[in-house]
Parts: sequence; C-alpha cells; structure tokens
Amino acid sequence: MTKKSLDLELNFWKDYPMIAGIDEAGRGALAGPIIVAAVILPTGFKNPLIQDSKVLSPNKREKAYQIIKKESLEYTVIAKNVREIEIKNPLEATKEAMIETISHLKIKPDLILIDGKEKIMIEGFKTISIIGGDRQSINIAAASIIAKVTRDTLMRKLHVEYPFYNWFENKGYPNKTHLSAVFNYGICDLHRRTYEPVKSLLKPNCDKKKLHARYCL
Repeated sequence: MTKKSLDLELNFWKDYPMIAGIDEAGRGALAGPIIVAAVILPTGFKNPLIQDSKVLSPNKREKAYQIIKKESLEYTVIAKNVREIEIKNPLEATKEAMIETISHLKIKPDLILIDGKEKIMIEGFKTISIIGGDRQSINIAAASIIAKVTRDTLMRKLHVEYPFYNWFENKGYPNKTHLSAVFNYGICDLHRRTYEPVKSLLKPNCDKKKLHARYCL
C-alpha cells in the first residue's frame, strides 16, 4: 500500500481553520475494545510520517504517534469495551464513541472529518464522512495513528494476562493462530460474543469440529 498525499484539508482550511479528524481501530477485531480518536492539527500542518496507520511500520507508527501527541492542538481518545460493543452493536458503539471524542475536546472544531461511509450527525458541528478518509485527510490519518497505537499497546499488555491467543501479534483480530486458540482453549471475557465464530461456539448444539474446519483449516 503506497503513501497518499493528504491534502484534503487544503479545500477547507480557509473557511474552517480548526478541523478535527476522527477514526477508529478495532471494529473488526474478535476481542478487545474499539478505540476512537479525534485529532486537531494546526492549520497547514504537514509531516511525511503522518499517513494512514495501515501503511506505516510499527516503528514509524510509534514515531508518528509521538509527533501527533506533541504537535497537535488537541486529541482525545474514547474506548468502548466488549460488553458495550455486544449491547449496542459495533457500528453504534463506534458512532457513540465518535460523538464522545468531540464532546471531550476543549477546542471546538469548525469542521469534523470522519473516516467511513456512515453519516454521523453531531449536534452543533458540521461533519463530513469520507470513504478512505485516512488516505486523504491528514487529521483523519493522525486520528487513525492515535487510535491504532493506543489499541495495539493495550492488546500487547492484555497478552500477558491471556497468552494463549497471541494478542501481542494479532491484536485481537481473527487470524488462524487466534482462532485455533479459541477452539482449543475456549473464549475469555474479552471476546465479543456477538462475533463469529464465538457466537456459534456458545450455542448448545454447536458442531465444534465442523466449525473448526470452517475457520481454521
């Protein structure tokens, strides 16, 4: 995945000098929280390390994270835990967290750029949702880095408590190692019971052997 020119704000900074970007990390994970971050960078801010978090190596992502913490005008982070995700569903939990990140900002942005296709209305603010926004907006890219580094750090710490699942490497996402551990050792309280294959595993009549073959072989 190549780096993109994050110049979307050039279309907006004249009329909206305070722009916040919002992005999430962990919505597709099988375990652990969803983390949402909002970031306001200074008008005209540029740094080649600030890119969509997915195109950066862990080392560069950590360096970018430190730059954002130092150079941003403000940033906020909100976590939605596993039970909240199960009760509200992943999309609604994410939307709620996005609204909360803005309410926790001391600086009130003139414009909010949100990664994704879902239209999110935040009372008193102008919002624009952008598909692939983390590859177009430097504020969204910065938010993606803050969210991902925050979540990855948490999942590495949780790996010590739950080593079977190899969260140090997969960060709670459903790769083969993680899924095999779920079938071999069962789930823990940080697994999302509304996500497959956990949802099916919890059914009394679950054919575990068949389900294992479907997800792990």
